[in-house]
Amino acid sequence: MPTIKQLEALRWIVALGSFEKAAERLHTTQSAISKRVQELEAELRTPVFDRTQRSSRLTVKGEAIMTLAEELLAVRDRILAVGTGRAVALRHLRFGVTELTAMTWLPAFVSELRASYPRIVLEPEVEMSADLFESLRKGSLDFIIVPDTFWTPGFRRVPLANVQNAWMCSPELFHDRRLLPLRELARFNILTQGQRSGSGLVFGKWLEENGIELPRLLTSNSLIAMVGMTLAAVGVSYLPEACFGGLVEQGKLWVISTDPPLPAVTYAMMFRGDESANVVDSLATIARATCEFANPIRWA
Repeated sequence: MPTIKQLEALRWIVALGSFEKAAERLHTTQSAISKRVQELEAELRTPVFDRTQRSSRLTVKGEAIMTLAEELLAVRDRILAVGTGRAVALRHLRFGVTELTAMTWLPAFVSELRASYPRIVLEPEVEMSADLFESLRKGSLDFIIVPDTFWTPGFRRVPLANVQNAWMCSPELFHDRRLLPLRELARFNILTQGQRSGSGLVFGKWLEENGIELPRLLTSNSLIAMVGMTLAAVGVSYLPEACFGGLVEQGKLWVISTDPPLPAVTYAMMFRGDESANVVDSLATIARATCEFANPIRWA
């Protein structure tokens, strides 16, 4: 009878495209993964991978076995849910977030994960949205929390909340209460996170849709650096209203009202398409609860 470990090895080799990546995902060695496949093939008395191909391609029988293996692993997940009283038993999570999430509600999210799963091992990573999506695609991360701009077929996404941004600058640069036509911002340096940032992509697309060209763009990969340059009167930036409202109240930053106003940025959890529905539901429930109540971000 095939074992769960053998079927899990099969699942992740197919999902990630190689024995090496499956070994990384299952926290074991490549030789251990190879042994599990060999034992599976010996047990079933049939090859599951086509050895004439360089890639990890299933044979016809291997594809049929893979379909049944997915069903069996799904049943395993449901059995664990009954036994633990949770949606799924989580032991190890590698996930990625952007700088904004790390600065705000990540501590609450991690605290709730540890409370729900006391033995869990967490490996968070803070990077630009595009880099996180690439890591998710390769299978080195279990899920990511990023602006909802990277979704493509084959991935699962769960919208979490909206973050409202505002144009901000130092009062030394501009201090006017009137509603400013968006085109007038072209006379300032505009501080932006660029095309590897989810919010940068939202910003660029929105400007294009409104037919606005801002020629004086200064790009930074760091949100903290953008805030620093804004405080130093280097230029105008778009920043989360609730997060940096304290600097506005202190008179260190000035909000510029424009017509049209900046759009909200939707943040979402993203998973690979082959992730268990139980895992997605369990993690999304925790993320929604913690991002909703964790100030200083006012999540819409």
